[in-house]
Amino acid sequence: MRFVFAALPLLLLAACDSTGGDTSSTQTPDQALTFWPPEAGRGTTFDAKITSSNSIFDFQGNDLDLGGGVTVNSFTVLDGWTATANVTVDPAATLGKRDAHINSRSGDFTINGALDVVDDSFTLAPSSAKIGEHVQVEIIGQNTEWVSGKTWAGFGDAVEVNAVDVLSETYMLADVTISPEAIPGLRDVYVENGTDLTTEYDAFLVDRVGISASFDPPEISQGQTFTFTIRGKDTHFDGTTDIRFFQYGDEKQDIVVDSLTVIDSENMYGQMTASNAAELGTRDVLLTTGTEGVFIEDGTNVVDAEIDLGDVGISRWFYVSRGIDNATGAISEYVSVGVIFYLPLDPPCPPDPEASCTDGVDNDADDYTDCYDSDCSQDPACAGGPMPYDSNGVWQTYSTGGSADCPANETVSAGDYVWLESECNVVTLDKHVDGASGMIYYTKDDVSLSDYCFDQMYALHTQGDPDGIPEEIVEDAQPTVPADFHMIEPGWWGNFTHNRAEDLTYTWSPAETYPDAMFGTQISGQLVAPEGASGYAGSLPWDDGEHTYTPAELSQLKEGPASFGASSSIEGPPVGFSFSTVQTKSKSSVSVGGSLVLE
Repeated sequence: MRFVFAALPLLLLAACDSTGGDTSSTQTPDQALTFWPPEAGRGTTFDAKITSSNSIFDFQGNDLDLGGGVTVNSFTVLDGWTATANVTVDPAATLGKRDAHINSRSGDFTINGALDVVDDSFTLAPSSAKIGEHVQVEIIGQNTEWVSGKTWAGFGDAVEVNAVDVLSETYMLADVTISPEAIPGLRDVYVENGTDLTTEYDAFLVDRVGISASFDPPEISQGQTFTFTIRGKDTHFDGTTDIRFFQYGDEKQDIVVDSLTVIDSENMYGQMTASNAAELGTRDVLLTTGTEGVFIEDGTNVVDAEIDLGDVGISRWFYVSRGIDNATGAISEYVSVGVIFYLPLDPPCPPDPEASCTDGVDNDADDYTDCYDSDCSQDPACAGGPMPYDSNGVWQTYSTGGSADCPANETVSAGDYVWLESECNVVTLDKHVDGASGMIYYTKDDVSLSDYCFDQMYALHTQGDPDGIPEEIVEDAQPTVPADFHMIEPGWWGNFTHNRAEDLTYTWSPAETYPDAMFGTQISGQLVAPEGASGYAGSLPWDDGEHTYTPAELSQLKEGPASFGASSSIEGPPVGFSFSTVQTKSKSSVSVGGSLVLE
């Protein structure tokens, strides 16, 4: 650690008397010494500074003693009033405060409680930054017990800590921005972990050299494509420069850089598009070139844009989900129905989906490759399940990471109510507005199976809103499955156990799905290979009420707990409003889930 020292409150100490004899037992009101820093961690080496209000040091015959377990590697006199020392604290040094004993030709002096030896400490890398710079600071702890969500770091006035990412008990990353108003010089850094506070004194240097940048235009609208100009001062822009946007400390990916031209190290321009769902309000702009980061606070402001009803799509759902309780066999039932009128994201999000799901390359650079990327979740190459009809197979369940942090779609009101209308019944959906996001949606709170008429095609009827969607009837908007079904044998509860070396035949009451709808089942668990992977044995049987999973399929699943699921589903045609160019499809399903044990 490197230290530049400031004065602490002076401590009155023993000093010399006029006779020049033993001065350790006498004091004078004008004699005071200070020791800096006041604290050091076990296992650390640091530079200390000792100052005196009177001239007591000379250039020979001086000594400093801090007690057992603390080694003074060197002691250097700068002048009669000032000395420095390089000090090492042993990893097993006794904790607590200790006195500093100084011997010089002027006498022997004691600074009571000069140094507090503490158990934990940390170092920083880098340990400096320029005014206006944005940096990632590694904080490496010793004897620390940092906890994610509980531990925070502070760098003092005008140095903002945007985020702290605790990766282990002894390692974390701090995202730090040096304000243009920051005062240059060394400053203390503290780490707060619950009630425990650890300080490294003068551990971070705010360099007098400053870098800055400006962003133009100062205001943009949702859905707007615009040209921008960035001007820097003492920056090093080049072809690798990255532009990112933040709001209240959170990164936003609702402004897309379409093109960028770097003129020189301090000037660049280009074209951007703000999403039609870009969150309103100011944006901080972060410019990163190699290890250099420049933070432009309140670089631009996103304002609201008028909604174009010609771009409105319809999201709707109507499904039945049942679960079989393993302890009692009781069946719980959940029915959900709803409609949302929304603007599809423009530009689409994510902007760069995985180009190929079989080339072994992370095409969109989101850290997920091929089938591990959610962009490939529906690609046949990623084993989306069996293909019709009457077919079985075993598939690995891939993770669905890689999705971008997309903005929430803009939603539109269609009145206080909308209705799903069929020859069987009318389902009335009430308008709701989410208090946090402002999203408008329509649903029925007390919906039950009596509301779900089987083998129907519902029309969507909007009440109409003078400030939103007018009254209109959209035909063929929501299908329902042809018929209900239930599982017969086995019961899929009570720790039902099956030998993987034997056929597993199950029966159900036919759901009358073919040829217009689908019926499928799956047994999910851990795969034998690859080791540690999740997967399932899946089937799309003929909907005739009986099917069998074979030992060849079941043996690819590990013994132990597993789950069973069956579902009938149907998809409707693409539909939309007469005044909109957007058309969407809707599905409906009836599903049931139970459990088993494979042995």
